[in-house]
Amino acid sequence: MTPTLETQLDDKLARQRIRNSLAESLLVEASAGNRQDQELVARIVSVLASGATTIDHIVAVTFTNKAAGELKLRLRQELDRARETAATARERLNIENALEHLEEASVGTIHSFCAQILRERPVEAIVDPALRGAFRAASRPHLRTRLRAWIQKKLADGTPALRRALVRLAWRDSFDSGSPIDQLQYAAWKLIEWRDHPEPWRQVPFDRDHQIDQTDRAGEADR
Repeated sequence: MTPTLETQLDDKLARQRIRNSLAESLLVEASAGNRQDQELVARIVSVLASGATTIDHIVAVTFTNKAAGELKLRLRQELDRARETAATARERLNIENALEHLEEASVGTIHSFCAQILRERPVEAIVDPALRGAFRAASRPHLRTRLRAWIQKKLADGTPALRRALVRLAWRDSFDSGSPIDQLQYAAWKLIEWRDHPEPWRQVPFDRDHQIDQTDRAGEADR
């Protein structure tokens, strides 16, 4: 659906508010593909340039390490641009200070941020002071257990799609690719890592029965 002029105007005003209304706390809801990370970075740059806070008080979290790395890279790029276009010497000084101490900002995954808090406050959290982040390592065995239980349930229900997937994976099974179950687990893990994918997932319609009939008729014609 093509956005109307009124919708475009509302969107523009909302983005301006995110970037410039620094005296209020905002909760922004946005669907995938609306460049919400771009507006987040723009607001962070505006806050830092204004001197309202310093880079060591900034927290920006996301789901995956890949997204967190891209977020920090974009923040550095935008700070570099803002330094060149700063309106005053004070703004330029604030941005230069932010660039110098960029690594002090908590820009990372939710898991790494929580682990950082626990390491800094182990007594209050009643955890071992030698706590080490094992979120990613511990999640793989959990995923394997849940995935195998799900596969058993679906096979018991007679799900044809899963059976076809396992047959195809078994046919292409090799030393490099692993067993069909391992390949499904790998695919599931990749979906988890890409759960903040900026574009909506889509399923292309496919008339399976019609295609089978056409293939059968083409085979009969060749004979």
